[in-house]
Amino acid sequence: MNITDAVTRADALVSKYEKYTTNEEKKEKGKLTDKFIEAFEGLVEKVTDLTLRSEAINQEHNRAQKAAQYAELRRAKAALLSEQLVALEKLVRKGKKVTPEIINDRLSKVQQMRQNIESVPDGVHGVRKGGPKRLLPEDAKGKARADIQIDASLRDDRADNDPDSWKHTDATRQFQQDWEVAKAKQDKALDSIERGIGTLKGIGEAMGETLKEQDMVLDAVDDKVNQATEQLKTNNMKLKGLLNQMRSSRNFCLDVVLICILLGLAVYLVELFKKKG
Repeated sequence: MNITDAVTRADALVSKYEKYTTNEEKKEKGKLTDKFIEAFEGLVEKVTDLTLRSEAINQEHNRAQKAAQYAELRRAKAALLSEQLVALEKLVRKGKKVTPEIINDRLSKVQQMRQNIESVPDGVHGVRKGGPKRLLPEDAKGKARADIQIDASLRDDRADNDPDSWKHTDATRQFQQDWEVAKAKQDKALDSIERGIGTLKGIGEAMGETLKEQDMVLDAVDDKVNQATEQLKTNNMKLKGLLNQMRSSRNFCLDVVLICILLGLAVYLVELFKKKG
């Protein structure tokens, strides 16, 4: 356990047992606290909890459970870095009577808090060593000072001055040969796939043309059938009219025959009565 972990745990314990202080002490302390300090203390307690969880997970023997617990721990770390630490950064310049010295002190606390969160072992990255993303010392106007300088003269020029460093070795030659063989195989496979796709495209186009021709034939057949149906309906109407005419003519003939018969009978009866008289 390093000094940072000891300080962090001590702050967490103080925050945990703070509820046992007297009311007068709470009032005096409440006058001095602000939102930044409250958020910072809450983060300290959560980082301590993450550290204890990491140590407990490290003692786990079941690999599956260990991996699942480490995954939950990484999600908790990511939440602290992306949400609560960002909220803490927004509180750096807020509060009454905030001087540049207080702002710089808060920035250093936020930077240290980020390092503490990243240094919690999570089973994958181990102990991270990363600096803050955008926290730099600031002047009285709130502008970051360019205190960090990079000397380009300290660059290692041995690779530029040593011509042998650019020559091929047996490993690089073997790697290049393997790469060329793999590339040739891949190109051949891609060409085969391209030919197959072209063949499938031709088959699809031919099937589309055939379907279009079949649709035209079917449309022509439908037109013929419709014409034949209409013609049959017309012929049926004509036949029905002809039958009606024939029926009317037959009835007229029967009526004439019956009248003739009746007239003949009447003439016969008249003649018969005349002969008797």
